[in-house]
Amino acid sequence: MFKVAALLLLCAADSLETCSGGGSCVESVTSDRILLQTAASPTKIALSEETISTTPEIERKPEEVQSVNMSECQLDDFARPDLCPELCPYAAEMKAEFCHFRCVKKEECGLLGTVENATIPDEKLMVCRHCEVEGCKKCVPATPGAEGEKYETCEVCMPGYSLTEEGECAMDGLGVFIAIGVVSAILTVLIIAWYVSVRNKNRVNPEGVEYGLECREGMRLQPNEGGLYPLSTNMMTTNVAGPGTMAFFRYQGAVIAWASILLVTWLGIVFATSTDLLILGTLSAESPQLLCAVIKWGHHRQMELIWTKVTWLSFAYVFSFLGAIVYGIYTSKMFAEVHSEQPMMPSFVAKLEGLPIFSGKDKVEDKLKACVKLTTGIEPVGVSVAWDYSAKKHEVDSLIEAEIEDAEGGSHVSGEAPEPGCLGKFEETVTNKVLNAWHVHLEPHQHMNAQEIKTMLSNMQSADSAYVVFPSQEARSQAVAAASGGVNVDGTMCKLLPSLYAPEGLFWFNMQVTPALRRGRMATSTLWLVLSCCAWTVLLYIPYAMYMSSFSYANGDEPGEFSEGLFIGLVVGSQFGLFAVSSMGAKKCAFHSEDEMQKCYTVFYNSALILNLVMDIGLQTYLSYLQMVGVGAHVADGRLLGSLDSLQEIFESYPVQKSVGKLLFTYCWPCTFLVPFLGEPFGMQLLPLHMGKILIGNDKRIQGGNAEKALELGEMEQGRYADCLFNMILVCCIPFISPAYLAWLFGALIVSHLYIYAYDQWKILRYVRKFNFSGPEVHYLGMQLFAMPCAILAAALVFKANQMSSDADVLGSGYLQGYQVGGACFGAMIVHFVLHLAVLEYFVKPYETASTSGKATYAEAAKTQAATHFSTNPIYCLRSKYLLNHSPPQFPYAPGKEHFMKLNPAIGAGYVSEKKM
Repeated sequence: MFKVAALLLLCAADSLETCSGGGSCVESVTSDRILLQTAASPTKIALSEETISTTPEIERKPEEVQSVNMSECQLDDFARPDLCPELCPYAAEMKAEFCHFRCVKKEECGLLGTVENATIPDEKLMVCRHCEVEGCKKCVPATPGAEGEKYETCEVCMPGYSLTEEGECAMDGLGVFIAIGVVSAILTVLIIAWYVSVRNKNRVNPEGVEYGLECREGMRLQPNEGGLYPLSTNMMTTNVAGPGTMAFFRYQGAVIAWASILLVTWLGIVFATSTDLLILGTLSAESPQLLCAVIKWGHHRQMELIWTKVTWLSFAYVFSFLGAIVYGIYTSKMFAEVHSEQPMMPSFVAKLEGLPIFSGKDKVEDKLKACVKLTTGIEPVGVSVAWDYSAKKHEVDSLIEAEIEDAEGGSHVSGEAPEPGCLGKFEETVTNKVLNAWHVHLEPHQHMNAQEIKTMLSNMQSADSAYVVFPSQEARSQAVAAASGGVNVDGTMCKLLPSLYAPEGLFWFNMQVTPALRRGRMATSTLWLVLSCCAWTVLLYIPYAMYMSSFSYANGDEPGEFSEGLFIGLVVGSQFGLFAVSSMGAKKCAFHSEDEMQKCYTVFYNSALILNLVMDIGLQTYLSYLQMVGVGAHVADGRLLGSLDSLQEIFESYPVQKSVGKLLFTYCWPCTFLVPFLGEPFGMQLLPLHMGKILIGNDKRIQGGNAEKALELGEMEQGRYADCLFNMILVCCIPFISPAYLAWLFGALIVSHLYIYAYDQWKILRYVRKFNFSGPEVHYLGMQLFAMPCAILAAALVFKANQMSSDADVLGSGYLQGYQVGGACFGAMIVHFVLHLAVLEYFVKPYETASTSGKATYAEAAKTQAATHFSTNPIYCLRSKYLLNHSPPQFPYAPGKEHFMKLNPAIGAGYVSEKKM
């Protein structure tokens, strides 16, 4: 680390020296500024040896003007701008002088002191070039002066290609994409045909559609005074669904503000120094003489301006780290204030852990209530015990649904199934699968009688935890303090800890899963995630990478729109696939709460995306490097790319920087930043609503609860933290390469996240059912994982500072060399990561509990909050009715059905609905 510190000091001194004496830093930039050609421009670049330090001029397309000076056949010129004269029409690069070309005849390619391997007379570019067979690793050119049409053949093909009899390379993995395309096309046709068939049926059930839409309205988030929140609601300051929701939007707002400030700072540096920073690393050229000039200009200009990147990185790192701390304190205070001033249910609840196993025949609730009172001196409102009903989950869910249906007046399936359309059995099968996925059951089913329910409940065993509800926030705090030594339950000392999670987010059906069992499940899920990444890479990405490796990224030989479209499809497809695997893996771990599951999903998804990114970009970069070596690509000092010995030299070279930069930019925009989110509102909200109305309208049997299920709103999740984090990680990788993509990528991040913020606000206020994010844990994980972008910025600062200390004419000649560079970058990341987490844990986190406990009472809170630790516990609701004989019993909580709840303060049922039944 001493070397790293010394390196930064040396670079800072060097930049000050550069900017002192003889003029400012701005004055050191070439005064004669001209427009620059970007990679997308069709105009080519003309250079002269005297202007190598300035941006290539746009004068004319070289191939449009042919020289008439026949004496040029005897001369060699630096990056000649014109076509060679008719007598010697081919430009051949000189072997002894970098970027110098001589005009030769077709049969002279590779002779007269020109590069020996460049023997192919290219009639399109009018140059003598290296052997270039698509997909070839070892290409064999014809001997100088050879006659005939076949000037080049392949001897050894790239991985994924097979050598043909004609000396060409045929792609092996092409059949994979053809098969996928054929299958996708067939499935698309079948789905469209099914949609047209069901869409054209008669609407025979308008009352079912109307009832489903009415229930859907009742599921939405609503203020206490009724109606809906306006779409213009400030989600960062308005508590619509708990402080966790406010933090959710503050986090997204912070991402946008962070990217905006860094972008403005970078643009300020650009316009104060040189706009060359906006194109360095993107310039292309379609002939060897122009390409070598661009490479040399780009490398030297980058080294002249590298101090600007180091300056920006210094600011970006310090600002990001300090900003993260300030933001953490600000948000932590918000959590403390909201819990104090607008109490949520967890404020009154403590979790009792480590309980012995009880039978369902016992009055466990009364026993635990007495034990807590004996230890703390405070009588709880009640105790909601967690039960192991994993073997009876289907029966319990059916009973809860029956309770709600009975309160609505009963529900039954009647009528006949609609006549199948023109697709017959296929249409019926697809329709039934869709309805089953929505949990719409059209077959009559028998419910258990009262005695069977009592027997089932009596035979259950409790889990090792229970939730104790206290009469006030103050009482909860006093009880937790009094029980610091534990609560004695039948000789077992149990812990009484503050509850963190909203009752709506508790998974009562997972409460029997112990930490030891969960660790095994997490290991299995992790293995499946790694295997999924490997399978995706091997089956789909490697064939694509093989195809992309056939481009040399030189002389205009770059992927076209089809290749980039295919890349977008692969990246988006991989992200959807990893989302599904991560989500299933997190659910498989069987956490006790939604917050814990979302934390696991965030870690799984980000880890999978990073692994996928490294595998994909790393593989494609390596294959591109092999191809560029095969065609004789040069670096700025005239050496062949393939002659470079160290990874540091290779990565700092222009051809590799250009290739990695383009790959990373395409991976980010629009693949990762925008495309997946553009389709989300259609696939997740609008399409299900549209299809639900069609299928209900077609079938008279879909009434009551079934109609409600077909049109019910989706659940809100906090997976957006994972998206934000991965996008920030991606933009923080860009500073390692040439600066051209920096402004574009940060701008793209801002645009996409403005859209994502607006979409999430619209979704929460209109298209998800009632929820409550009261805990800070998922948000706190998001703050912890922001250490990764900051750590990457620290590593980039070390890397660029080391590059700044090097000789501009010598690749990889910085203060740190070889493995020292990688070690220093990795060390900077580790040091920052540890420091970041320590500051959050010991300095920021205490602000969450800095506020004194509130004085609110449970009775007052329960009047307006229907979801409690009693009403969300399905076994407690059933025991209340069938075993504990409460009158009235606890009614189960369901969004939109709160008006069926009955008041019974003695058991903690305090909700009072203003809606008439």
